[in-house]
Amino acid sequence: MKSILKVFIALIMGAGAYGLAQTASAHQPDSCVIDHDHRSHNANYYDYYPKDNYYRAGPYRRNSRGHNHNRYDRRDDGYGYNRRHRARSRVVNRETYRTRWDARITLVEEVYWTRSGRRQLVCSVVVRGYDAHQVPHRRLKRIAHRDCSPRARIQYL
Repeated sequence: MKSILKVFIALIMGAGAYGLAQTASAHQPDSCVIDHDHRSHNANYYDYYPKDNYYRAGPYRRNSRGHNHNRYDRRDDGYGYNRRHRARSRVVNRETYRTRWDARITLVEEVYWTRSGRRQLVCSVVVRGYDAHQVPHRRLKRIAHRDCSPRARIQYL
């Protein structure tokens, strides 16, 4: 008699758990009127509402910081580019010089965009390698003055 009672209680508890799971999965997300990819706040939003351009663009992706970087979330400023997502720098010239020690000198010339929107040309001279301390600073200065652009700011790293 006790075993039948235990089976009956187990069936009732199983049916209750199944019913709770069904009601939880049938919860329909609230409708959203903002023009964006709704999968950012509910992963199965498009299972309940009509699919729009954001859904058709492909799978919803997030980068490591949690910001959504797909082409629909980029707002341009009217000039055809987005100030927030524009590249911070661009390499103009890169050269590597060998030394007689176990080291190499790398010259990198980059254009940086400042916060005000201006461009700044920076020429960096870097010594890397096991014997980097053997390379004289005078050699770095000669290479920088010879191969960097005349208006570039020179930094020795």
